[in-house]
Amino acid sequence: MSLRSACDDLAEEVAALRELTADADPGAVTPFYGWRVVDSIKHMVMIDRLATLSLSDPERFKEEHARFAEGTKPPAPDTPREDSFRRIALYESSRLDALSWAQLLAAWGAGQLELRAAALAQKEDAKVAWFAAPMRAETLVNARQMETWGYGQDVFDLCRVRRAEGDRIRNVVEFGLRTMGFSFANRGLTPPDPKPFVALTAPSGAVWTWNDPASPSRVEGAAADFCLVATQRRNVADTGLAVSGEAAKTWMNIAQCIAGPPANGPPPGLRAWK
Repeated sequence: MSLRSACDDLAEEVAALRELTADADPGAVTPFYGWRVVDSIKHMVMIDRLATLSLSDPERFKEEHARFAEGTKPPAPDTPREDSFRRIALYESSRLDALSWAQLLAAWGAGQLELRAAALAQKEDAKVAWFAAPMRAETLVNARQMETWGYGQDVFDLCRVRRAEGDRIRNVVEFGLRTMGFSFANRGLTPPDPKPFVALTAPSGAVWTWNDPASPSRVEGAAADFCLVATQRRNVADTGLAVSGEAAKTWMNIAQCIAGPPANGPPPGLRAWK
């Protein structure tokens, strides 16, 4: 994949969410730790801005990242995840509450254009700073798509609307695969070797595979179901994924795409709906 392709996939992901938010109640509460629709969009605006600074102005990124880290810092390492995300929402509101809903949506759109321009100005192999560790510019754009998909899912769940998925979701899948080792190490566990074999059906009907099919553990099913588990928007029991082998079962119970202390996804049934 090229940086341009990554940017195009991100633009499609954002467009799908923007179409939904156009008629959404910004004050409605999503299933994500009490966040409202407006909180989800504020988060997109804030983190998109940090990504743009990382790509275009590393010194200002350091300053803004330090400000963000201080403003959202939990009072103790064992702070419940709900309280941590409440602090994030409060901090982002303190920075963006002066904007009306229409102005916030406009800022989101403008920020996306700035992010795209900053990304396309990079060399294909460029590395930039980010929250946990430096990453390739393309990977940073993919990370923005993964977060847009994940936090966007909260709004789709609230509105009881199924997103029109496209094969762009492969970028979200690969983020889930890329963070498998982190998910284990983050809990003091040794990542499995060999890795589980993964076979997922794309929205187009294509079958995507990763790792050795001779592996003793497997994850098989729809790409969207895998992403719901990897972004902690569904319990694996509420998806159609077929999971076999201890390594794969453990992974699907602790999968965590987003950096931070170990966190659990929803228990069975909590976010399932038909």
